[in-house]
Amino acid sequence: MKLNKQISKHNYYAFLWHAVFLALAINFTDVDIIIPAMMVDAGGSSFQLGILTAIMLGGGRFAQLFFAPFLNNQSSKKGYLLGGINARIFALGGMALLFYFSSHINDSFII
Repeated sequence: MKLNKQISKHNYYAFLWHAVFLALAINFTDVDIIIPAMMVDAGGSSFQLGILTAIMLGGGRFAQLFFAPFLNNQSSKKGYLLGGINARIFALGGMALLFYFSSHINDSFII
């Protein structure tokens, strides 16, 4: 496939879309501040907070360790990249909805 001006423009706007959501998401996924504070506020125990921190710190590295050999043998990686980006956007959107409606939801469900 040849890269033309229309495809380059489409890729640029897709990059901006991803960059904006990533910049917003980084503020709300800080391991030391936002999500642990919300869990403690909802009544989470120290054990649950430890599990959350372990997932947030090691989850990405574990996924990278697991999927890197699989993706290394693939000829086209664009679909997997876009799938991962879209999964991240939907997951962060789900967290945003959970936090927005958290005052109307049972605390044990939030945890």
